[in-house]
Amino acid sequence: MDFRNRDFLELVKLTRAKFGIGIAEAHDLIFADDEMRRLVAWRVNHDAECRKQALGDIQRKGDQSHFVREGERIRFR
Repeated sequence: MDFRNRDFLELVKLTRAKFGIGIAEAHDLIFADDEMRRLVAWRVNHDAECRKQALGDIQRKGDQSHFVREGERIRFR
């Protein structure tokens, strides 16, 4: 599957519109799907922009982040 950064942003927008929810809630719904978690986990470790977003999420949210850094790798909690 060819999954680009723009595709994820569009998925978040569509999820928010469909359910009338905020960004955090949209992320929660999207990340509840195992396949999406696999895709996102791969991207945060192989795409510089995705990695930057995940690291920023870790800095802003700390223990509340969906992600955790283990050495050079980032994984879901």
